Amino acid sequence: REQMIRNQHKDMKNVSLEEMDSLWEEAKKLEKELDELKGNVYYFIKSLNESSVASSKFYILILDCLQDMAQCLTAITLNSYEHVNNNHKNLKFNQLRDLKYISDKMEDVFKAEAEIFKGSDYNKLHVIFEDCKVLKNEVSKMVQKQIDRIRTTETSHKTTKLYFSILLETNALIRANNNLLMQFDEYQKQQNKKKKL
Repeated sequence: REQMIRNQHKDMKNVSLEEMDSLWEEAKKLEKELDELKGNVYYFIKSLNESSVASSKFYILILDCLQDMAQCLTAITLNSYEHVNNNHKNLKFNQLRDLKYISDKMEDVFKAEAEIFKGSDYNKLHVIFEDCKVLKNEVSKMVQKQIDRIRTTETSHKTTKLYFSILLETNALIRANNNLLMQFDEYQKQQNKKKKL
């Protein structure tokens, strides 16, 4: 996930079509794997022992969140690929700088999430929620900055379209990630409640 995000927001004039194609293939592969997992939900639930059946709802909801995230990555990749493939102008320095900033912050969030899940310290999830809230606000500010640029200096509707699509899909990715974490947080709370009974 982290690598795909980082590569999505690279300076597009420095990305070859082969690299873009590779990212596209990687995103589609991820989506396909998630589709296969969702397609096998019936067999997964049937194979569970009685004590694990309650976890099946969690599993289904997590798959849905992961699929939403994969679709966001695929959309970013496809839009970027088409932009580069059609030899449209590169994004402007300010746009690239903004995307790099968001990319770096998302990478930090994903690394922090990985650490939480590795260490099973789920009490730190609230920090990630706050970080994501800040990220969503930053994306919103970037959308507004682009609107202001359109009204004053922006001359390319193609770069504007790409920039907005990346920002909006990134916003959807953050939302899907939050949903994933909320599902996990809720599941952990339910499990802890059961242990106390």
